Amino acid sequence: MKRALLIALLLFCSAAVFAQSITINDLANISNLSNAEAHNYLTLGKKFKRQYLQDIDGNSIEHLNKVGPDNKEETIVIGVGSKLSSGTILRTVTYATSTSQHIINLIGQAKHMGLIMKLHGSDAKNDIYLFDNDFFHIVIFLNHDNISGSVEVHQKEYLGFD
Repeated sequence: MKRALLIALLLFCSAAVFAQSITINDLANISNLSNAEAHNYLTLGKKFKRQYLQDIDGNSIEHLNKVGPDNKEETIVIGVGSKLSSGTILRTVTYATSTSQHIINLIGQAKHMGLIMKLHGSDAKNDIYLFDNDFFHIVIFLNHDNISGSVEVHQKEYLGFD
């Protein structure tokens, strides 16, 4: 009995050490939020903190880093977007990590979420995965060296009929 409890405790602790800070669903949801709402979501609940702000063509681009003892780099960039003629802003959220397992987990989550994989290819540097649905276009890059990767979530304009 003590042995089973010890094994369960060790598994729980190791899961906490290697747990990723964000899911593919979180990234998709963040792309629907304003910059202030996305900042609050990431800093209050997800243990990220502002690294710096960047002003590009009047847009405030915010770079956030993960706060944690494991020294594994995780970065999220919010505030990038394109404005449509209707005034709607289509946002892009970028996540980068130095832990390839986080990217592999995000690929699995995208498949499990029901997103359609449009492409699995590669270039000189990365394996590339393209996922798509009516609302999002998600591009996942996993470096060939399996050391790092990134995810870009692009919000799409949804043309629904009432």
